[in-house]
Formats: sequence, C-alpha cells, structure tokens
Amino acid sequence: MKNKLDTSGVLNELRGQSVFFPKEQEKTVIQPEAALLPPAKPTFDSDSLQSSKHSSNLASKHASTLALSTEMIELIRKIVKNPGKEDVLYVRLTKEEKDKLADVSYTYKRQGMKTSDNEVVRIAINALLEDYKTHGETSLLATILASLHA
Repeated sequence: MKNKLDTSGVLNELRGQSVFFPKEQEKTVIQPEAALLPPAKPTFDSDSLQSSKHSSNLASKHASTLALSTEMIELIRKIVKNPGKEDVLYVRLTKEEKDKLADVSYTYKRQGMKTSDNEVVRIAINALLEDYKTHGETSLLATILASLHA
C-alpha cells in the first residue's frame, strides 16, 4: 500500500507555510517558579548505574578521539563521490530519525550546498566503518553495539 501525501495543509501552503516542512510546534515555556525548584532525582540501582557510567565514559573518551583526520576525510570523500549504484540497502528509520536526517539535508540545501539524505547516510556509514577499522573494539560502533546488546 502506497503512502498518501497529507494534503490537508494545502491551504496553509497558500498562506506561506509548507506542506512538507510544517511550522514548528510551539515550545513549552518554563515558568520562573518551576525553574527555581530542584530537579527530581532519578532512582537507579547500583549495577545499572555502574554499567551506564562505564558505557558513558567509554563513549565520551572515544568521542574525543573520533575527530576525523584529513586522510580519513579524503578517503570518505572519494568513496561517497562515486555514486552507489551496485547494491541497495533498505533501512527502517523511526519518524524522528527521518526528520533529523531531512533537517540536516534541508539545512545544507538552504546554505547552497546540494546534498541528499542518501549522501548524508553514506558519509555516516563510511565514517563509522573507518572508525571501526582504525579503533576496533574501542570504536564508537563497537562501544554502542556492546551497550545495546548488554
């Protein structure tokens, strides 16, 4: 079954709002009284807290070393420059992931840089794979996978 475009916002587009990029939802304003209250303290058991801290420390430590070298940037640029026409990979995304991806692509397009969701995803995949090749079990990919399957 094909997805149907929601055309209920067509009148809004005529008023200057886009059907594809709806006006952002109003943000919640925190009242000054609420800002003065101390935040509620979450409750954790010590094992999950230790595991969470360990995973967080590993991710933070590695994030600082994730800065791509000029050689790695050039390698990824060459890979992504060639169109990926060999194989197709379908990835299921949540609505939030797709929205974030579309926001990145749209932001670069608005700045005059022609890009696509596909190009952004290929860059991300190649950066993760190069990081894994370089750092192995301490890479961002390995760290997140270990945390995900713990």
